[in-house]
Amino acid sequence: MRYIGNKSKLLNFITDFLDDLELDEGRAFDAFSGTATVGRFLKERGFSVESCDVMAFSHAYQMAYIVVDDQPRFQEVRNDTDFLAARATKDFASTVESRFPQQEDLFSDISAEIRPLEEVFVYLDSYLPPCSSFITKNFSAPVDGASGDQRMYFTEPNARRIDAIRTKIEEWKDDGVLSEHEYFVLLARLLEAADSVANTTGVYAAYVKKWQGNALRPLRLTPPPLVVGTGRDCQAHLGKVNEIVENLGPFDLLYLDPPYNTRQYGSYYHVPEVIAKGWFDQIPELRGKTGLIPDEHTKSAWSTRNGCVPALEELIRQINTKHVLMSYNSEGIIPEADIERIFTTYGDPTTFRRVDMHYKRYRSDSDSNERKYKGDVVTEMLYYTRIR
Repeated sequence: MRYIGNKSKLLNFITDFLDDLELDEGRAFDAFSGTATVGRFLKERGFSVESCDVMAFSHAYQMAYIVVDDQPRFQEVRNDTDFLAARATKDFASTVESRFPQQEDLFSDISAEIRPLEEVFVYLDSYLPPCSSFITKNFSAPVDGASGDQRMYFTEPNARRIDAIRTKIEEWKDDGVLSEHEYFVLLARLLEAADSVANTTGVYAAYVKKWQGNALRPLRLTPPPLVVGTGRDCQAHLGKVNEIVENLGPFDLLYLDPPYNTRQYGSYYHVPEVIAKGWFDQIPELRGKTGLIPDEHTKSAWSTRNGCVPALEELIRQINTKHVLMSYNSEGIIPEADIERIFTTYGDPTTFRRVDMHYKRYRSDSDSNERKYKGDVVTEMLYYTRIR
């Protein structure tokens, strides 16, 4: 997913840091998990991971990529009448093979004749009849262009596919044919697929006024980056980290990647949040030109200039952990002096250090040349301390 705080580029950086500390097992806490990139990496490295985020779409990623440790078999789903009818069509097997060549089979211990995840994906995005529901009605426009107040987040064909898949996932869950883990694997992959065809520049604060190439491609579900068979006990928490951390731990490692600016994340990712939560028990209230949803429950002190420093100090004071590793941005709102003060107050001052990684700024839209930026280079910083 195209995510502001995505740490894929930092993983080698984090790996080197953990190698220096000889940290490759124990319990780790991923405090602002986002798309679960770092939490998944820590699980793969050898940690039992707990993760947290206030956003429901993030919780889906955490459940799929951190908590799930068994191979999804979809045994009950594969007995669904409509699924069986699709599977019986003459071109179903060839479609599965063309989309997922055998050498890329996700689970080598499963018979080549039975490819449950691939078959479910093909059924959902290629055989399930599209439908017009909440996403189509509120976040899409015709391929030949929008009219009036239509929001051009998705083309109508892709929005109808999102509606159909999201509705079927919920239906399967309510019918008891999906396990909790299977549910979140499908939901996470739908979120990923929807983001890949979203007509945005990376976040959902606005949509592009003309269709981009990616938005015109048909939505397709792709294999998930699951880490299975580890036997590790991992958990995901949905909520504000400062409100739950006192009851968690002990941990060997706290990794935190707090928000950098004063814009609340709810306004950046309201569309994935709607897809994650659904519209089945309660119709979401939409506001304004972009269809924002109420975000009072997700608003964070970490995204306020007056609240970010106290929030960091409270978290470091409360957490029961041996090591703290924090990634932050050179344009973040927490002053560097406060980070150093907090880390050396609650940690061993002799262990405090900071290392930097520089990268070119990402300019997301066509008018970026008219915008005022602090510079073309942004510095990503890793702060470390060992708690006394």
